[in-house]
Amino acid sequence: MERGNCNRKGKHLTREERIVIERMSREGRPPRDIASVLGRHVRTIQRELMRGRVKHLDTELREKMVYSSDRGQDFHDLNATAKGTALKLGANRELVEFVRERILKHKESPDVVVFRMKKDGLPGVVCTKTLYNYIEQGLIEGVSNESLWEKRKRRRRGHRGLRRTGKGPTRRQSIEVRPEAVNTREEFGHWEIDLIVGPIKSKASLMSLVERKTRKVILRKLPDKTHKAVQRALNGIERHLGTPAFRRMFQSITADNGSEFLDVDGMQNSALSSGSRTKMFYAHAYAAWERGSNENTNRIIRRFIAKGRSIETITRQTVRTVELWINQYPRRIIGFNSPNQAFERELKALAA
Repeated sequence: MERGNCNRKGKHLTREERIVIERMSREGRPPRDIASVLGRHVRTIQRELMRGRVKHLDTELREKMVYSSDRGQDFHDLNATAKGTALKLGANRELVEFVRERILKHKESPDVVVFRMKKDGLPGVVCTKTLYNYIEQGLIEGVSNESLWEKRKRRRRGHRGLRRTGKGPTRRQSIEVRPEAVNTREEFGHWEIDLIVGPIKSKASLMSLVERKTRKVILRKLPDKTHKAVQRALNGIERHLGTPAFRRMFQSITADNGSEFLDVDGMQNSALSSGSRTKMFYAHAYAAWERGSNENTNRIIRRFIAKGRSIETITRQTVRTVELWINQYPRRIIGFNSPNQAFERELKALAA
């Protein structure tokens, strides 16, 4: 190849040039030699080598950083698609720092970050898909797919051994008979319940209640994983609200078949008066998707309380902080309202 004369100022590197950069850099040639061959300024080559770095395993399975022409081209293509009336995200340091802070510090999803950009009227706003692309390509320093809980690989949940209480299976109402208005989330006041547990030797657990329509969350730290601890927590909520309000707000609760939920009478019956306070429904065994609100909420909780961490080490103040964060977090599924906002609207409608 003929040596260039460095007269290509202002022109972008081509795909063919990036292939040459990849070949020569892997041969150990310094940036000055590559610049001389391509007729480019040495700083252009140095910047390209930095942008296109990827992790690579050598023949002895040792990890090192090398230049990839594909990565360099992807970086260029993404920047090119961001041109137009809006600023390029990479050139807008204020916007980049906003994205980094909201994702890394506030643990927000790209979808919510874009919502906040638009709400705050920030210049250079990009769409959710473009922001995901930037993160995928490593164009926002310090932010990667590992920073996003939505992108982390989900582990299959192990089957939980079910210890039966004295209540026979006929005492439980199947989710199959749950009213359609509950299934479609048209009606307010229907909840899902679950326990988040730590290591096997850890006694304490975290009870999560999620209202299906508004995604409002109630969290309570329990001393153990028994049905008595769950019932005491529900009794405490009933005492706080009063039985009439509890009945309006908790028309039904859907649980799995864990032993902590199998005392139907203890769950359903009021602790303050005669009669019932709610109606219990039970999902099919090993069908976590039938309690999707619970499962999604538990994943959000895991942003703050890592899997495998003992619940005994979690303070009640931390539990309240996590509960508040979730209930103030804008959710696309409810029009980027927070669960608190949606819940308050439903309470006002009940009182009207």
